[in-house]
Amino acid sequence: VVPLVADRHEVLGVDLHNCDLTDRDAVLAVVTSFEPDVIIHGAAFTAVDRCEVEVETAHRVNCLATRFLADGARRVGAHVVYVSTDYVFDGTKAEPYTEWDQPAPASVYGHTKLGGERELDPGWTIARTSWVCGRHGNNMVKTVLRLADEHDELTFVDDQRGHPTFAGDLAAKLVE
Repeated sequence: VVPLVADRHEVLGVDLHNCDLTDRDAVLAVVTSFEPDVIIHGAAFTAVDRCEVEVETAHRVNCLATRFLADGARRVGAHVVYVSTDYVFDGTKAEPYTEWDQPAPASVYGHTKLGGERELDPGWTIARTSWVCGRHGNNMVKTVLRLADEHDELTFVDDQRGHPTFAGDLAAKLVE
């Protein structure tokens, strides 16, 4: 893992091939050796349907990995910015959720992301996102564009609400 200098900050990007975030010792080694001021924790098991059948994996990735990063952050005095989700709510509210609404997850994914939130210290940052889309990976925008190429008419579920979050915008706000 090689630190990069971005603007005025030294940045250490960590991916699964660099560090298994579900391995406490590996996480603590990376955090305590780099001694960051801020940890932006965006890693998660986000395959919502798979979380329902791979419950242990969802818990290990979304809860325990966050616990290990939080432990490392406490040891070096780092601030944690945790990327969470609107799935911590049950989706029954007629208007948009706010940060003051009580979480009530209705899925394993939502429960495990809320579990990750609960590993954090007061004063750390939780950024709840929804419908993240960008140039890379799968997302709703790419799915709609693909379906529009394949079909003359598109149909959608009408029991879900969301607020698309563009990955570039999210990244800029997380850094800010």
